[in-house]
Amino acid sequence: MEHAATCERAKNQGKLADPTNARFSGAGRNVIADQHLHLERGPYSPDNYPVSWLEQYLEKAKEAGVQRLGVVEHAYRFVEARGLLPGAWSAERCLYRIDPYVAFAERVKARHLPVSFGLEMDFISGQEESIGRFLSIYPWDFVLGSVHFVDGVGVDLELDRPNAVSMGHERLWRRYFELSREAVRSGLFDVLTHPDLPKIFGQPAPDFAQAEYERTATALAEADMALECNTAGLRKPVGEIYPVPAYLAAAQAAGVPVSLGSDAHEPENVGRNFADAIALLRSVQYGSAVHFVGRCRISSPL
Repeated sequence: MEHAATCERAKNQGKLADPTNARFSGAGRNVIADQHLHLERGPYSPDNYPVSWLEQYLEKAKEAGVQRLGVVEHAYRFVEARGLLPGAWSAERCLYRIDPYVAFAERVKARHLPVSFGLEMDFISGQEESIGRFLSIYPWDFVLGSVHFVDGVGVDLELDRPNAVSMGHERLWRRYFELSREAVRSGLFDVLTHPDLPKIFGQPAPDFAQAEYERTATALAEADMALECNTAGLRKPVGEIYPVPAYLAAAQAAGVPVSLGSDAHEPENVGRNFADAIALLRSVQYGSAVHFVGRCRISSPL
């Protein structure tokens, strides 16, 4: 599976409506896009999403000044991804076939709503070939790559905190960065999302982190892959955006594009705290952010 194609290539492949069409993608004007949304916590399941549920997200987006959405359901929810992620926590949530989600995406595209569709896929070292086969089920607009599990430990799971502590603070962070770079170099993903996730419970990165930010930024640049500025951390115990300013500054210096995501699991969080995120990005000299249509990465001024 290839990550984001050029606009012309995506258009020629017929994967979506013309991604250079301003009415559809927002090309040619300033577009603030929330590229990290989940639909799963509402009164519906991936078996029966109605467009009216997505329309609630679109209404909140309008209120928040967001012009385009990116829906990325968690891959672990789909039976086709069974066995790709470790542990009972993942297995218990692998409940739905992916076909209804694909059909929902097609219904939304047919209405030319300003929504792109993809997956948030966990990177698990050694599973690259199987992950690639799973992602090839459908021509997604984009795929977010996430590292939630470090050597089997769920770094953002409350139930796994004792295991994270046993692993040791420095070892956890070092392995997290190593796995992040493996994910980047795999070629499976368009964006590295919430890229300093181990701080979620309030433990800052160790002193060696600056060098890791720079190494990961270099890998992202070489892979032509984006980094996510994710506001969900403001709603977590850590109380700050993912990633820290120093990480964003390293990415900007390396020429890495950036995307915006709220990680909303319900309509009221769409675009939440984006003013803070945009101010942060501007403070480290980012002047634009990217969004995706039909494997095409589109840049728009902030």
